[in-house]
Amino acid sequence: MGMRAVYAAVILLLSTAPARAAEAIDPLAPGYLLKLVVSLVLVLVLMFAIVWVIKRVGRLDARAGNYPMHVLTQMSIGPRERILLVAVGDRQMLVGVSQGAIESLGWVDPPLEPSKRGDGNPSFSEAFQEQLAARFGRRGKGGPE
Repeated sequence: MGMRAVYAAVILLLSTAPARAAEAIDPLAPGYLLKLVVSLVLVLVLMFAIVWVIKRVGRLDARAGNYPMHVLTQMSIGPRERILLVAVGDRQMLVGVSQGAIESLGWVDPPLEPSKRGDGNPSFSEAFQEQLAARFGRRGKGGPE
């Protein structure tokens, strides 16, 4: 009998709560509007803080993982176009990046050696010219040898 009384009290409270809540809240009251705006601002600040913390620990950053891929060097060929030399494991790939697309330009075979320049990174323009010369049999800017 005691449990039935508890259930009846809970049902009675739940059924009358919306009626009392509708009577108690005046949506145009300045205190209610202030509470509403402050709550909204707090929720937005909390959302931005959570995103900031997640970015800081690296959960949203693709570079946070241990991926065997990184950009070796890049060359700008226009205001919004670039060519990237990307290392994927032991292989290298040329990738064209423009405003609306990213395209694979092909694999670099054999891979370029990082000892081409003194600082350990290959000069992209020199390496690219060497690859073009090797592929098409041309040397320098003039055309065929």
